[in-house]
Amino acid sequence: GMSDFALPPGADFPAALVDGLLARYGGLPPEDFARIELWVNTRRMERRITALFPGRGARLLPRIRLIPDLGRDLVDPDLPPSVPPIRRRLDLARLVQALLDADPDLAPRAALYDLADSLATLLDEMQGEAVGRAEIARIDDTDATDHWRRRRAFLDIVMRYLEATDAPPDPERRQRLAVERLAERWTTVPPPHPVIVAGSTGSRGTTAAFMAVV
Repeated sequence: GMSDFALPPGADFPAALVDGLLARYGGLPPEDFARIELWVNTRRMERRITALFPGRGARLLPRIRLIPDLGRDLVDPDLPPSVPPIRRRLDLARLVQALLDADPDLAPRAALYDLADSLATLLDEMQGEAVGRAEIARIDDTDATDHWRRRRAFLDIVMRYLEATDAPPDPERRQRLAVERLAERWTTVPPPHPVIVAGSTGSRGTTAAFMAVV
């Protein structure tokens, strides 16, 4: 089962984490301790944890992985590599230009690349939260302004375009897919070693989904 642990404010989180790992798993054979998967948020946290272990005695370290690298580390041969962000922005810029050609009142022409960048960021967040066209369609816009209706129609066109192409997924979408595949796999073959997510509140949808799987 899953356990949640919290530390009091002001605690030295990396030190408390290492001490907690040793208290809970320090009695494992060295090779089993080295199989522990520890997922953290940042490279800085990874370096800090790694630096603390030598002071606690000679031992093999757990496998420390970064949550932002989920889509890369949870390798699934059936998942295509994610699209480079610059390519996605260029795709969106071309689409926005075509939409502005058809409806010049939608936005100023000078806003083309800013709009493409904003759309790329928004789509990335939506994919991380598993929000799609169905969720957008359920928003009640009875009292919404005409401006909002036009923007929503614009967003709907963009999402339909992305869904209709065979382009590789955005990084956030690929992370989500990797977590979903992992959930399916662990349902029948759970990992034979401890898996720990440390230092994350799960504020991002994909991270929360991964924590739930763990």
